Amino acid sequence: MPLSWDQPIKEELRMVEEEIMRNARSGDPLLTEIAMHVIGSGGKRIRPGIALLSFRAVGGTDLKKMIMVATAFELIHSATLVHDDINDGAETRRGNVAVYRKYGTQRALITGDFLFVKGFRLGGLIQSEDIVEMVADACCQMAESEMLQTSSENDVSMPLDTYIRIITGKTAKPIQASAQVGAYIGGGSADQIAGLGTFGLNIGLAFQIVDDILDIRGDERDLGKGRGMDVLDGKANLPLMIAMQGHHPSSARLREIFSKRKKTQKEVDEALEVVLATDAVDVAMKHADDLRLKALRGLDALPESEFKDALRTLADTVVARDR
Repeated sequence: MPLSWDQPIKEELRMVEEEIMRNARSGDPLLTEIAMHVIGSGGKRIRPGIALLSFRAVGGTDLKKMIMVATAFELIHSATLVHDDINDGAETRRGNVAVYRKYGTQRALITGDFLFVKGFRLGGLIQSEDIVEMVADACCQMAESEMLQTSSENDVSMPLDTYIRIITGKTAKPIQASAQVGAYIGGGSADQIAGLGTFGLNIGLAFQIVDDILDIRGDERDLGKGRGMDVLDGKANLPLMIAMQGHHPSSARLREIFSKRKKTQKEVDEALEVVLATDAVDVAMKHADDLRLKALRGLDALPESEFKDALRTLADTVVARDR
């Protein structure tokens, strides 16, 4: 097993980073500055990483085309984060001031649109209807899930299947598309493309559930943002839902806090304590680990290679991460 999931593709990721920087430049200096603020704040580069590993795992060789598409995924992802922060009223992103807080909402929206178009342009240059369709479908589902999330805020009785629909569109579908497009460009068989799609979808779901858990019990220094943001914003995450809808002594109090449109910091802290006093975090982590195992089964169609090993390491890393 590689020491880190990105070890076999470090050179390819460096090339993606250069392509990201190139595409974030504009003829307008301020637009360039804001775009650089967005992409320069780091990030895990999970989407381009999964695309590249999937591409290599099926024996792909057309690296130039793959770098373009991997870059497109990250640019589109960066654009959605800019817009998400505006929707969520977020103060920070990856430990830095949120773009709209620093530059204003208008300029942030323009920058998000700019990065989105740059990403789609790169994807379109591949001249493949199948690839454009896969990427566009993932983007549409992202928008639909965001709309569903906004209409479900502060809803203490949200059904689990609604939560799954939200995180599928918001997080899992773009990661699934990254894996499938990587395998497609690499010349993978139908079984390999489908298997990597299964891997990407389930890793995406696990990733979001771990995000939910970190919002409850993570270290704010590692997260680069405060804990309890989902409580504050009225966004049900999995441990919260389990604790709210269970029969714990304080479930009713948790529902009372969560349903409020405005919450004090004291109430948010109380809600976190209530969740942590239950087994909700452990139950949610078991869900994430089950999804990891399901994702790994999607790799059965691949031949053994350092890239397949790296995908296994990535699955373990997603579930074990602390930020």
